[in-house]
Amino acid sequence: MKIAFEATGRIGSRATRVLLAERSVEAIGLIGRRSTAGDPRVSTITNLAGWDVLATDDVQHIERRYRQASDHGIPLVVSAGEALVSLDPDIPLVVGSNHGSGLAACLAAHECTRHETPMEVVVGWTEPGRPLRDGHPIVFPQPIGNLWAHGGENIWPGAPAGTLFLTAPVEGPWTGLVARVTAATPEGVEVRTLGVADDGTYLAGIALAAAVLAAGTGAYPTGRHHPAAAPRDYLEAALRAGLEVATFLERR
Repeated sequence: MKIAFEATGRIGSRATRVLLAERSVEAIGLIGRRSTAGDPRVSTITNLAGWDVLATDDVQHIERRYRQASDHGIPLVVSAGEALVSLDPDIPLVVGSNHGSGLAACLAAHECTRHETPMEVVVGWTEPGRPLRDGHPIVFPQPIGNLWAHGGENIWPGAPAGTLFLTAPVEGPWTGLVARVTAATPEGVEVRTLGVADDGTYLAGIALAAAVLAAGTGAYPTGRHHPAAAPRDYLEAALRAGLEVATFLERR
């Protein structure tokens, strides 16, 4: 796989390092910057001819990158969640490749595929800010632990009706993710909680890189998608990249 990448900040730089650890990546072409990776697979490019997928962590010039990807008929992956909302893409366009609509939503989406009709679904993630003093209680793996959360935006189009999205402000470098799915099984009601706590920049890099790898292997058809449209492909790539998930199972 040959990946063209516009890395404008720390997230893009981290995602580039994550991608270099993937065996299927033959080359990474950096747009608009010189390589300091010291890896012969990384070069500076000015043309997308011959590349398999284009990714960007930029939030200001996405339309220009879309036009370039469309001209060359390759998928475009962006970290921004609400990018190019009014567009009817003629290529695979994956938006929201971040820790919330990427990692947290895909954890919940993949868990939901185990059940025909989940009874309750909760998707939670942290955001930088002063912790709340009330709201919805939510528990992340340590060292984040218990927090109060408020209602978050719907980061997973196609989520089961009634899915609860929760955002918990937290100070410091750590980022937390939670996906909790309650469903009826032959053994009774099952509540499975999946949780992640790790360095925020590290998780953001994995979230973007996983979408790039999934898109580059054809996981997303033509059109505008969030990562949760192909949760298995996305999570397999994230796990290979180093994502560590804690699991807790409760039966009622």
